[in-house]
Amino acid sequence: MGVSFDSNSGLNRLCRFHSGKAISLLPDKFSVRSRVHEYGGGAWCLAGDIACFVNNEDQAIWLKSLTTYDDPQLLTHEPKTRFADLQPDARRGRLLAISETQYAEWGEAVNRLVSVHLATGQVTTLVEGADFYSSPALSPDGGQLAWIEWDHPQQPWRCTRLMLAQLNAAGQITECTMISDKQDAAWAQPRFSPSGRLHVVVDRDNWWCIEVLTTEGFVPLAGEAPSHTEFTTAPWQLGLSTYGWNHEGELLALGQSEGYSRLWKHNGNDWEPVELGMMPARLHALASNGQYFACVAEFSDRQPAILRLDTELTADDPDQTLVLSGGDAPDFQVSLPLSLSTGVQKQQVPYFLYRPAGVPSNQALPLVIWTHGGPTATTAPILKPAIQYWTQRGFMIADVNYRGSTGYGRNYRMQLEQQWGISDVQDVEAVARSLIKQGLADPKAVFIRGNSAGGYTTLSALCHSNLFQGGASLYGVSDPARLNELTHKFESRYLHWLIADPDVHPERYQQRSPLNYAERIQVPVIFFQGEQDKVVLPEQTASMVERLRAKGLNVETHYFPDEGHGFRQPQNQAEVLEAELAFYLRLINRTLS
Repeated sequence: MGVSFDSNSGLNRLCRFHSGKAISLLPDKFSVRSRVHEYGGGAWCLAGDIACFVNNEDQAIWLKSLTTYDDPQLLTHEPKTRFADLQPDARRGRLLAISETQYAEWGEAVNRLVSVHLATGQVTTLVEGADFYSSPALSPDGGQLAWIEWDHPQQPWRCTRLMLAQLNAAGQITECTMISDKQDAAWAQPRFSPSGRLHVVVDRDNWWCIEVLTTEGFVPLAGEAPSHTEFTTAPWQLGLSTYGWNHEGELLALGQSEGYSRLWKHNGNDWEPVELGMMPARLHALASNGQYFACVAEFSDRQPAILRLDTELTADDPDQTLVLSGGDAPDFQVSLPLSLSTGVQKQQVPYFLYRPAGVPSNQALPLVIWTHGGPTATTAPILKPAIQYWTQRGFMIADVNYRGSTGYGRNYRMQLEQQWGISDVQDVEAVARSLIKQGLADPKAVFIRGNSAGGYTTLSALCHSNLFQGGASLYGVSDPARLNELTHKFESRYLHWLIADPDVHPERYQQRSPLNYAERIQVPVIFFQGEQDKVVLPEQTASMVERLRAKGLNVETHYFPDEGHGFRQPQNQAEVLEAELAFYLRLINRTLS
């Protein structure tokens, strides 16, 4: 059972999987999606034979019986309140959840760790006072509760606290202690093993590794940890799950190294890799019922799949990996990623290069630099239909994990501190220059595009570089000072770290603003913006477009009234691809003429 995104309707459907097909359990008016922190996560869980889920439209918790055909029933009636990170507490007939209540239109929302009674819908506050909460984890005997919390101006990938509380029989907290022993660290995903030992992921020594609480404090798991491997990623969304236990008490974990995922097993004494026959490039959302594990797998050469894993079998056994849904190979020749890097200031910047299939390896091609959002995020070498769209039309794509990206250790992740708009721009320029120097990219047909934070990197690069013949900003940031004033709570202090405290260094916001340096952009730009965007408000695009048009620059705009932060409707996704391609082709033809 899981949530599947229906690309035809734009809905997140709660599904059962049977004979390789996803069967929706909910009427079409429901879409399973939380908006806590705007990015959501952990929007459903099982409580016995009841599926509990957050409905996108009202952000309330609903219940769906798995033994009857009855329609879902509304559980919560809290005004202006969202829920996420749902966890069952079977002993007490309740859910644990993170709530977010917006009391006033312009004030900050209030976040809490709460319980929700499954019979009455009563919401009870367990913990409040911190700015943010995540990852509630209940011990097997129900007597302990662990969670993560943090305050402004921190982010969950920088500095968090691990808390541990004792619960009485009624589930009330009787004692609470902060047990994280390193302040300058990002603690994540507390979990209790079947025997009741508390585990957690922490980047104490650069890499996000799994540790266990002992009488002497937190210690790494026995044996040598996998080298240059991280066992979580930046928690933009709640409900991340990258490790768990099988019925024999062995720990299974998803690790990421050099952009690729791998499944690891810890047998109590040492780590060993679990080879999977299907060769996934990225694994996430690990779940276990003790006997089997399941996860989402993404590949470089086929569609994503939900896999059931029998970790007792080897990769040579055809029954080791059962595809519950997805995993189909496309009906075209796929452009596979090459994992490359280029040096920037004594630092290797990794990227994935996609070239059209069947094209000579030394032929110079039109190049589009892709800059991912976040910016504290990552791009993976998986099959992305949008990239295949470009390579099928003769373009080469360089998908860059610029400094500040996740998956390459804390030190690399922290290199955007006070450097956003500088280091990331240097990195994408270096990748473009390297490909031009190698004769792989046509210097007269080099473009750059990015979404959200990647849109900011794109616009910044166009302001300060003459490498590019054009660019595309998808709901990109153009005025960081204005963004800092208006963005939502979760990211409201993020720019303090990325650029500076605006009260201390307001000049940096002027220096880093593409809007302020719009006169430096000398090439055409195409913009795409959702009018319902609550993260990067539409005015960010409108202001930049107005400034560029005032100087007579060729600017094209596409607004989508029904989209927010990211485009979910398939017809809108298609329009973006077709419009962007036509835009670049016109620029290439103009250069040739």
